[in-house]
Amino acid sequence: MLIFFQKHAPTISILLLVALLVALLFYPDSSRGLSMGILVFGIGTAIIFTIQRNWQKHNPSTGTGQEHSENTLSEFLRNTALDLIGLALTMIAAIWLGRLAGGFAGMAVGSKAGQLWGMLAGILVGMGAGFIGAWSVGRVWGLVRG
Repeated sequence: MLIFFQKHAPTISILLLVALLVALLFYPDSSRGLSMGILVFGIGTAIIFTIQRNWQKHNPSTGTGQEHSENTLSEFLRNTALDLIGLALTMIAAIWLGRLAGGFAGMAVGSKAGQLWGMLAGILVGMGAGFIGAWSVGRVWGLVRG
């Protein structure tokens, strides 16, 4: 089941994002519930894949073929905790900056169209902050993990 999600998670995420943008344009009232579903799916899969990747490094008998890089349990827990903290920092930055940009865009335009532009700006800034945050946290955590 996990292999199915690894294979199809990017496609599912893109389809959910397209559904959110379509709902935002045609059914703005339903976009809040759909965005919560996207957040739960995205964060859940990121957590599961992070734990699974670190577990495969820890337990080479899972078929990865990396017997020479077996980690101890403390290394597994440390690497998993560092990866999850980095994920949390990235998500917090994306959510905070997206909400900030959405609020400014919504106030600048005003009315119902302002809400639409605010939501679109929030989504775009949140995605950009997520990409930049993931890249920078990945660089810093790569140095920390050694």
